[in-house]
Amino acid sequence: MRTFFILLLCFAALPGALRAQADTVKIGAFINDLYDINLSEKSFSTEFWVWFNYRDSLLKPLESLEISNAKEVDASLDFFEIKGGMCWAGKKIHAVIKKDWDISRFPFDQQQMTIELEDSNNDIQSMVYLADTANTRYDDLIKISNWDVRTFSLTTGSKKYPTSYGDPTLSGGSEYPHATLNIVVQRKSWGLFFSLFTGLYVAFFISSLVFFIDPIEVDPRFGLSVGGLFAAVGNKYIVDSILPQSTAFTLVDKLHILTYLFLLICIVSSVISLRIWKNGREQQALRFDRRAYVAIVSLYVLINAVLIWRASAG
Repeated sequence: MRTFFILLLCFAALPGALRAQADTVKIGAFINDLYDINLSEKSFSTEFWVWFNYRDSLLKPLESLEISNAKEVDASLDFFEIKGGMCWAGKKIHAVIKKDWDISRFPFDQQQMTIELEDSNNDIQSMVYLADTANTRYDDLIKISNWDVRTFSLTTGSKKYPTSYGDPTLSGGSEYPHATLNIVVQRKSWGLFFSLFTGLYVAFFISSLVFFIDPIEVDPRFGLSVGGLFAAVGNKYIVDSILPQSTAFTLVDKLHILTYLFLLICIVSSVISLRIWKNGREQQALRFDRRAYVAIVSLYVLINAVLIWRASAG
């Protein structure tokens, strides 16, 4: 009799095991396009196919799919077929994805763009995602202006929420199947760097030429430095217009503040040189100018090189 009850319990547990196996959903994606990487709007756009393979036709994961980090979503070309006892469903999606860009090393930045796929109906108790890594790819013909694709992957798991959304059967939070498409891109940096910062460096080096003007020539001595300072400030506004607001101390901030500081040093040095000249020590003033020029320019170039090297090296 005890053997009978053990067999009965085993048969009772068998449907649950089968259901767990049937509720495993394989998810895959193919990225057709990535474009409109917009730093100021904190977003990028993408087109991709997403598909599911599963056995339980009651699940309908295509209908409950949600892109949790999207600003706009437009889906089309839905399909559903049963092949070899396996349900195959998919659709093409165009989405604008939210992205909080890390601009601390701009324009030498590397960005990780993610597309968050989540089931909005079935929790982790009733369905799990399994990544179709064999077929998940991106189109090799994708060309992103000023960017190179470094890595691409699909990871699956779950996402926990600290709420039951009012479900009376749940005592704590809730957890839903979750998949993430990860695309790491590297900016083609040097062309953009020289395009954005050439004006800044030209302004500084023109201002440094004040040390070749006699200190007694007050107007050109101070006019060049002040003009360089205004040019540097204007360059900062231009660069900031293409970047999102950030509380981080970025490479852009470092280079501009460094330039402001050295332009201030040029002005202070001109005042010191003028005082030396006014005291009747003309040769000492000229010698001070030559030494100040070498020291200021050399130190400015060195600090710039270190900052840029650190940013570009990652």
